[in-house]
Amino acid sequence: MLSRFFSVVPKRVQLCASIVAGCILLIGLVEGYKASDHATVFRTMPLYGSAALVFGALAAIWLLCLGFVFADARRRSMRPVLWVLVAALFPHLLGFLLYFVLRQPIALTCAHCGSTVPMHQRFCSWCGAALAGPGCQMHHKKETFQ
Repeated sequence: MLSRFFSVVPKRVQLCASIVAGCILLIGLVEGYKASDHATVFRTMPLYGSAALVFGALAAIWLLCLGFVFADARRRSMRPVLWVLVAALFPHLLGFLLYFVLRQPIALTCAHCGSTVPMHQRFCSWCGAALAGPGCQMHHKKETFQ
């Protein structure tokens, strides 16, 4: 299940989420060191570090989920930036719920020109080739995101 999730999330977003989580952890450890004196450093740093680890993990998960919405909306010929904004700005994860309820089927690839065509269209918008019918050669679009 997680491998399917990570196969959709762009590699750049995965890298950024890892960097953000690492930076937050590092900041928490540094702040824990600065907030303690020499006698309590071994009690204070783990406390700050664990709080930073939890916060960093939550921030990384949030970024990965937004990356998933972007890439999945793109695969489905939806407006990816709009859906990322909806998912990010609606409170209490309502934006993610709206996305998953309203998302379209995965887009098809035109066998004639190779462009992306939404599932409900009968003709390719780019070349005009017929997509629906008994001899239809539609292919599900398979993308790898780098």
